[in-house]
Amino acid sequence: MAPVAVYDDRMPHSSHAASSSSSNPYQPLDHVPVHTAADFPRPKSVPKLAYRSSTYWNSNCPIVIDNGTSELRAGFSLADAADPASVAHQPFVAYDNLVSKVRDRKKNLTMLLVGSDVYADGLSRSSIRSPFDADVVTGWDAMEIVLDYTFSNLGIDTDRVQHPICMTETLCNPAYSRGLMNELMFEAYQVPSVNYGVDCLFSAYQNDVADDALIVSSGRASTVVIPTVAGKGILTNAKRLAWGGAQASDLLLRLVQLKYPGFPARVTPWQAQNMLEELCYVSQDYAADIKGMAMMPASHKSYVPSSWTPMERADVIVQFPFQDALPEQKSEEELRAQEERRKAAGDRLREQTRKMRLEKMMQKENDLKYYQQLREHKGKERKAEYLKRLENDGFDSEPALDKMIAKIEGALKRFRAKELGEDYVEDDKQDEPTFPLVDVPDADLDEEGVKEKRKQRLMKAGYDARLRAKAEKAEEKRLEEEALRRDEDERLNNPRGWSAKMRKQYDDAINRIKERKRMKEMLSDRKSLAAQQRMKNITALASDAPGSGSATPTGSRKRKKGGDEDTFGANDDDWAIYREIQNADDSEEEEDAFTQLSTIESRLLTLDPTFGPDDTYAARLARKNRLTLTFFNGPGGGEEASIAPTDTLKDEGESKTDTDPESIKRQHQLHLNVERIRVPEVLWQPSIAGLDQAGLDEICAHVVHSFDADVRSRMLRNIFCTGRHTGYRGFEQRLYTSIRAIQPSSVEVNVRAARDRRFDAWAGAAKWTTRQQETFRNTAISKQDYEEKGKEWFKEHAFSANWR
Repeated sequence: MAPVAVYDDRMPHSSHAASSSSSNPYQPLDHVPVHTAADFPRPKSVPKLAYRSSTYWNSNCPIVIDNGTSELRAGFSLADAADPASVAHQPFVAYDNLVSKVRDRKKNLTMLLVGSDVYADGLSRSSIRSPFDADVVTGWDAMEIVLDYTFSNLGIDTDRVQHPICMTETLCNPAYSRGLMNELMFEAYQVPSVNYGVDCLFSAYQNDVADDALIVSSGRASTVVIPTVAGKGILTNAKRLAWGGAQASDLLLRLVQLKYPGFPARVTPWQAQNMLEELCYVSQDYAADIKGMAMMPASHKSYVPSSWTPMERADVIVQFPFQDALPEQKSEEELRAQEERRKAAGDRLREQTRKMRLEKMMQKENDLKYYQQLREHKGKERKAEYLKRLENDGFDSEPALDKMIAKIEGALKRFRAKELGEDYVEDDKQDEPTFPLVDVPDADLDEEGVKEKRKQRLMKAGYDARLRAKAEKAEEKRLEEEALRRDEDERLNNPRGWSAKMRKQYDDAINRIKERKRMKEMLSDRKSLAAQQRMKNITALASDAPGSGSATPTGSRKRKKGGDEDTFGANDDDWAIYREIQNADDSEEEEDAFTQLSTIESRLLTLDPTFGPDDTYAARLARKNRLTLTFFNGPGGGEEASIAPTDTLKDEGESKTDTDPESIKRQHQLHLNVERIRVPEVLWQPSIAGLDQAGLDEICAHVVHSFDADVRSRMLRNIFCTGRHTGYRGFEQRLYTSIRAIQPSSVEVNVRAARDRRFDAWAGAAKWTTRQQETFRNTAISKQDYEEKGKEWFKEHAFSANWR
């Protein structure tokens, strides 16, 4: 992780920075918009209509029910049943189309909850059910509960519902589902008649959309595109995209969970839906915006919001509830005494270390005196007795004693120089060794002399090998200097070719470092192919006979007679060798790789004007790290959430982040940036979410091209957007841009949205039942039609779901 600075002298003094005091450092996250995570809605009291005392009593005023997958809206079509022209503009009741059954064991009661009451507590939320599967009603017991609750809130307390019903349904609703709804209406509620229509067509009717239009509706379960000709929906040419608000909020929830796997709070689907509707927006150029968010300068950090990168500008904070940890409050005297104790402990530790070092040096001085006295016995006794004395003290020969004395003297000199504050310069002067017995014949030597001759021959061989290695190193240095000379000539004579060659060498060095890092990560995984192959190679080398099978503790391999199966790794002894070797120190190879990279980098920085600081490997890593930190922690890298200051450590070893309210607050924050445009983009690129379908603009183009040129041009002039899932900021502009790009320049394109996406479908149905009463009555299914022609009998009209 790249280091993140809390304050920088290069920070420009803007109006934001000037507003804060000089003692408080500038915090980029203070300028990021904060959105409070939504909690479950509290139960609301639903108004109840005084039905018997109202003008709806004993009237034929229709009841309009917008049976949406997310919300049910219901009410009488007339504001006043006594005035046929008083069309109602909003439903009387509207609540979530959900039910929940809760068992109260203390009172031995079972409670049925509907609407916002289902969010009352954890027990009720755990049993929430919806009447819908996707956008088709399948839970008829839940649907009956919702309708009972609806008619009760409308004040209908009679044995039967005496009002005609106008209900919305999904595009191409199955006849079986509609038949069950008819059965429920006529058998359970005994309504006089029922009529059905598509909600988005009613919404278009409410917004006075022209007769020839293209309606784009996106709700909770799906997105549909319906063409209308002469005011009638041509449903045979309509198309459906299996993507809506429910799938989008689920995708956002999964992205957040993947981004913050260790988040301390639980992100609920309700909160994900709220974040989707409040914070997400449609990008006008998704590819360019994503590419811009991936660009992150490494040479400097942005502090002023006006100079932020696209990802930093797109970042928003979602603050989840948290509880402050109350740290122990200490007085000034306690803090001062604590500081004095810490200082005294440090002084004691330093004094104890100094005493130990003095004792060690005194021991070395005593050892030096003893070894010097031991060396003085050389001329006072016979050689055999002297060698015996050395052997008793642990020395093989006289040179070993001399080497030990020189080592102790050097250590003492370094210690004295350090005590005096001086620099110790080691004497590198060494005498050239001599080997006088090497050329002497064995016949001229006694037994001790022959042994000494063999020892000198070995020492001479080692000395000669060191000389050869030194000569080879000098030759390598000469060749390197010659190669550098040729490289310099190439740089002067062919600068472009030299730059391209050095860039390639630089990239190759970086790739080698990356490959080594990748291999190291793979080797850490026991089940990886690289780890398995490495262990096989190691154990094969450790065994006497290479082959498959398990290595025995003695190093040999055993294989069953006639057995060709490779059982390597089945025995734990195989892994013993691997675990012993896998931690081998390869830091020297890594150091060489980085040294080579540094050498090439310094030459490019010095000699190549096209290679700047932002092109270096460190800058690339910093750019990648900063991009990652910004993605997770917002502008500035979120230093408070990533790095704890070194001066905040407490005596008990606990960091301040455990009790600091600001740190706890940062830990309960989500940062949304890329997700804000990625989730809505699925409507245009369903492949992002794994859908094998065309995008919304392609679907619209396919639908309008199934009509003649005149009808097509009129449709493109009247593109109408409705539905809750079309409420993203920039939705209409993106739809216009994408359709405009694939249509001829002579064709006019116009896109507009519903005035009230929530209630326009209900208001349009109420308007239709009032303004076109004759059509409403003639196309309704009566109780007689239900009994004579079956429950799946259906009459078509301009807004129905089966128009041909």
